[in-house]
Amino acid sequence: MTTLTRVIAAAVLALGAAVGAAGPAQAEQQILEGVYTYTQADGLRGEVTIFPSCVPTVGDLREPLYLPVACRLWVQAFTGVQGGQARVTNGVWTYTTAVKDGLKCPDGSLGPIVETYEINTDTMSGTRTTTNVPACNGAMPANMIKTPFTLAYVRPLDTPVDRYPLICEPGGLRRCF
Repeated sequence: MTTLTRVIAAAVLALGAAVGAAGPAQAEQQILEGVYTYTQADGLRGEVTIFPSCVPTVGDLREPLYLPVACRLWVQAFTGVQGGQARVTNGVWTYTTAVKDGLKCPDGSLGPIVETYEINTDTMSGTRTTTNVPACNGAMPANMIKTPFTLAYVRPLDTPVDRYPLICEPGGLRRCF
């Protein structure tokens, strides 16, 4: 076997291994905008309003890329559900909010909790995870509660939002202003 044949065989083998080792493709999350009905598995229900704010991703400078990775969703919630600023993390929209007085102790005092919301736009469903550290002078142990929810589109925003408010100059360094 010649040296050239060995080099070609090694390159083909390496390419085949790289293609074979690639993970499954994930669907890209949609950029939500509008008013949605939030329905939790335990019956909690209300409307959330979602405003997107994005910037073009520069990529290789030839073309601006309009990807969810460069967006934030501003979520306005209702009583019983926290709002926040969501971003794409591990393939889903995620935001976390600390609630100073979210846990009611047996003696009537209040303790802190942390709530994390994960939204999958492919299924329009998600998970609300509520966690707390040991609280209430030891009466309440650390805990985590996961509650599924769904979102259903109701209507567009009352005031339209410019999803990409920045203007990027063509070519070159693509400065945005």
